[in-house]
Amino acid sequence: MMNLRLRVVEVGLITALGLSGPIGSAAADPDCDDDGVVVNGDSDLTYVHFLDDKTTSMSGKLSDIDRARRFKQPNERIMWFRDGGREYVIRDPATLKEIEVIWRPVKEIGDAQGKLGKQMGELGRKMGELGSQQGLLGTRQGTMSTRQATLSMRESNRSLSDAQRADLARQRGVLQDQMRALEQQMRALEAPMKELEARMQPLNREMEVFSKKMEPAARKAKGELRALFQRTIASGIAKPVK
Repeated sequence: MMNLRLRVVEVGLITALGLSGPIGSAAADPDCDDDGVVVNGDSDLTYVHFLDDKTTSMSGKLSDIDRARRFKQPNERIMWFRDGGREYVIRDPATLKEIEVIWRPVKEIGDAQGKLGKQMGELGRKMGELGSQQGLLGTRQGTMSTRQATLSMRESNRSLSDAQRADLARQRGVLQDQMRALEQQMRALEAPMKELEARMQPLNREMEVFSKKMEPAARKAKGELRALFQRTIASGIAKPVK
């Protein structure tokens, strides 16, 4: 069966991808803890973005979340970030809106990936069910093949009476009928499996296209966010908190 795992994208896109977890958004990076918080390896971009009390995106260490939360009021939307060893908070609504605009292309791609992923997941579930049925039938075929070999060995015994040989022949006939029935069941599963595989292939190609779009989009957004941080520090919009 083909690999259904979705390709991961750059850290820091957590909320931008529209995925939320208990304290924030689940994620874009494979280094994710049980709470859905991402540990990002991008050491030159450290921030925690509280969109509300339930939705958080971040790039940095898990401890940064608790640190940033100290500067946040209930239901307040803020951007906390670290630059040059200093910490800053952005509360300006226009700037926070600009941050959303920066991540919007990434979010749109992520949303599309999410919808496509649901389709792929459903097809994968159906393929898994068919695969389990095929596996069960294969196991039964193996068991019957062993029984068939045992009957053949018993028939090779020259000391058997005619009645014993007739009984073994009858058992072999029944076994062959059962094996033919299993083969028919196995063939009946081949068509729906091939149909599901055919439906999966274009979805895989589409997902690859989205993945290729995501990487440059994320790279561009992160570059723009870095520039925004520098601009807000210079203008005083970003307030130092340490």
